[in-house]
Amino acid sequence: MAANNPISILFLVLIFLTGCRQESNHNGDELVNKAIAAHGMEKILDKELRFNFREHSYTAVRTSDQYTYTREHTIDGSTISDILHSSGRFERMVNGMEIEVPDSMAVKYSASVNSVLYFMQLPLVLNDKAAIKSYLGDITIRNNTYHTVKVVFTEEDGGEDFQDEFRYWINSESMEIDYLAYSYLTEGGGVRFREAINKRRVGDILFQDYNNYKPNDKSTPLDSLPDMFERGELKLLSTIENAEITVE
Repeated sequence: MAANNPISILFLVLIFLTGCRQESNHNGDELVNKAIAAHGMEKILDKELRFNFREHSYTAVRTSDQYTYTREHTIDGSTISDILHSSGRFERMVNGMEIEVPDSMAVKYSASVNSVLYFMQLPLVLNDKAAIKSYLGDITIRNNTYHTVKVVFTEEDGGEDFQDEFRYWINSESMEIDYLAYSYLTEGGGVRFREAINKRRVGDILFQDYNNYKPNDKSTPLDSLPDMFERGELKLLSTIENAEITVE
């Protein structure tokens, strides 16, 4: 009989609505800041981050508002260094001497360098001024609860790929980014889904590698990818492995 009491019913409704309001109190900025703290990635500021990825070595020197990225590799005894500045300026050095690079190739090299360093510094780079973050709610992936954060970019500061769109799934317990996905328009466009693997800390900073997946249909909505991943419907393209990481 108590369940039919209007006062009891009103009380239950208020509890339910309060719970909904608490859930909606999350926002993208808050969740990203908590993820940055969980990863310890703010500790790379004013230091030199170095690592190897495939045949290249990479360096990032970042302050609170500026960065310099460098990619180096050796071909036929010559050391080639590609340097990207936060101002957008790109330089290519061969054995320490700057060479002229056509604008079209400079754009291509800059995008390549930026892509590797961007993912390596997650989630710190999600606080760059071009990033617009929003909270989309919670989902479950492999029996764990995740906060979903959408990231898009302003045209003014978002660079050549400002139309790319990202999803980050932040573990509600650890506040670490275990999964991410993005859509892109370059080279015909497509979508990718990444699963974090090989988590380890260098000092207090969490670094992780990724299994890199794609769906058969490149127009697949980003928010469909976690379910497709759980059902085994994504194709494993590659493994993103970073080696010999140092922060000094």
